[in-house]
Amino acid sequence: MAVLRSDIIIPEVFTPYVIEQTTAKDAFLASGVVTPMAELNATEGGDFVNVPSFSANLLGDFERLTDSTSLTPSKIGTGKQIGVILHRGKAFESRDLAALAAGADPMAAIAQKVGAFVANQRQKDLLACLDGVFGEIGTDNASSGTALNQLTMDNEGSTASIMSPRHVARAKALLGDAGDKLTAVCVHSAVYYDLVERKLIDYVLASDVTSGGSQTTVEAGGTIAAAYGGDGTVPTYCGLRVIISDDVPVSTVGQAENADTIYGSYFFTQGAIGSGEQAGLTTETDRDILAKSDAMAIDLHYCYHPIGTTFKAKDAQDGTVGARGPANPTRDQLKTTTNWSRVFELKNIGIIRASNKSSH
Repeated sequence: MAVLRSDIIIPEVFTPYVIEQTTAKDAFLASGVVTPMAELNATEGGDFVNVPSFSANLLGDFERLTDSTSLTPSKIGTGKQIGVILHRGKAFESRDLAALAAGADPMAAIAQKVGAFVANQRQKDLLACLDGVFGEIGTDNASSGTALNQLTMDNEGSTASIMSPRHVARAKALLGDAGDKLTAVCVHSAVYYDLVERKLIDYVLASDVTSGGSQTTVEAGGTIAAAYGGDGTVPTYCGLRVIISDDVPVSTVGQAENADTIYGSYFFTQGAIGSGEQAGLTTETDRDILAKSDAMAIDLHYCYHPIGTTFKAKDAQDGTVGARGPANPTRDQLKTTTNWSRVFELKNIGIIRASNKSSH
């Protein structure tokens, strides 16, 4: 049998390669913000996964022991988080005429770029979940009533401000005595390069990050060398690892020439977001002899879940938790604030959002 161009992409070889490339380019996983959780691996099927949890702290104080009294047993609080499985796929096609015109194989080029494509799409889904738990950004507390509205710094007065150490201090203050657990911040590139221009970014060698340190240990494993460029360094700000993404929420406030662009910035503790897989990435190829074209399709089924929240609507009247959110949600449905509610106490949730401007 003749060798076809589609035979260049052998699924059994190509799929592990794409998984490796996706992992290397996933800055959230590399930073430790995202932690794989066995509880979120819905391998038995279905569209949702239940995550039972216990309260982070035991209730009550020491009791005074006497000869005539007994200790009163206390119970540990429980809660249930619901994560939602995302069923995603994508297909690519290349016609023979395109390859002849280009003088190269488009399918081979597609194969080289799939890892970055998958990593970017997963990142967009992750940030869509954060849009859902926090709501729209703005300077007028537009996120009021959302699952994590009390963990926002959206309204620091009449206008948002540029990123400063004050934001880091306020983010830690919102978590109280858990504030020192913050390890990373995700910002828009415009905010990042504003920090670079003001010479507020420090760089740490990737080798130092993977070898340990109080602020730089990678709990999730893997390497971060490919996540931040080819020079082997990791940007940090006020001791927090910097993740750069233009997929964070962006809003325009004001009128015409006086309008300001506002960028959402997220502060994280390690493991603030859990991830799971129902089925790993698979690759299939096909040849259409009538169209003289090669096709490749991928599919993957996974879950991103902000720890301490649940994908479950809350009744606005009495605050009770109602039915689950929609199965296999679109990105817009992930962003819908009424599909999320909070389960944990505020300081036991490791995500905080600020709104920032940039001089760029």
